[in-house]
Amino acid sequence: MIDTEVPKKNKSSFEKLVKVIRQRNYKKATEYTYLRYNLDFLLFADKPAEKVVTKDIEKYIEYLRKKKVSSSTIQINISSLKMFFEEVLDMNVFEDFRRPAREYKTPKVLNQKEITLLLETASESPRSHLLCALAYYAGLRVGEIIRLKWGQFDLSKKTIKVDSPIPTQNRTVLMDGELQKILKKFEKEVGTEKSSYLFPGKYQGTHLTSRNVERLVGDLAKFAGIKAQVTLFTLRHSRAIHQLAEGKSLEDIREFLGHKSLATTESYLPIRKNLRPQVRQKHIQDALKEIKKKYKY
Repeated sequence: MIDTEVPKKNKSSFEKLVKVIRQRNYKKATEYTYLRYNLDFLLFADKPAEKVVTKDIEKYIEYLRKKKVSSSTIQINISSLKMFFEEVLDMNVFEDFRRPAREYKTPKVLNQKEITLLLETASESPRSHLLCALAYYAGLRVGEIIRLKWGQFDLSKKTIKVDSPIPTQNRTVLMDGELQKILKKFEKEVGTEKSSYLFPGKYQGTHLTSRNVERLVGDLAKFAGIKAQVTLFTLRHSRAIHQLAEGKSLEDIREFLGHKSLATTESYLPIRKNLRPQVRQKHIQDALKEIKKKYKY
């Protein structure tokens, strides 16, 4: 629960929000985010929630922009407020609200030499090696990796059944030959039990946290002499770009990454969104040519 006191004028409405969130069994982190962002807004608006109007929300979003809050955080703020006002209080304050477009930043891509260097450095530890390999060779997200259990692997079919935190992103991924070797080495080291996590946490029945994993990967990159900041997403993104350089289509990459929409996959390319369709397609083709030139073996 959050430690900031809820204003007296909003205690009743906020308690309704807490009740709905608890009924939905959100994860602790999600629960905290929804409560924190809604409380921050109520403190900013300084009025009972029932008297909030669209203009109050617009002013708050502008306030966040001036504070240079990231586009993704602003989007989560809006989703949190929408849930509170529409689903908990049954108010239509978002009816005339224009949601700002999400801004995508094309992340850093490691070249093949840097990937090889990182994986060689990680190979000193079977666990670190597998963490990096799952992000690069299987294109898994950090949340998907830390929740992996041995029962999700089918070594006879060479597949991984990926249970994503977002149900629409569940998918089955074919295992690359290199990934299979790294997995077998790790299996010999730790043994397997279908219901157990690949990467158990400190306490029984828990898994490693994303924070610990990202810290580990960042340290590996520094040790390998890679100057750029490296996360598991860097490896996932790098694999997608390397596959495009090898001639895979955007649709193939979409399936590999588990994107619901092709537009999400296209956002991996340095292409502006507000271009005319024909111009945008030309820019996409130019970007793909540049990727092939830069990253193809």
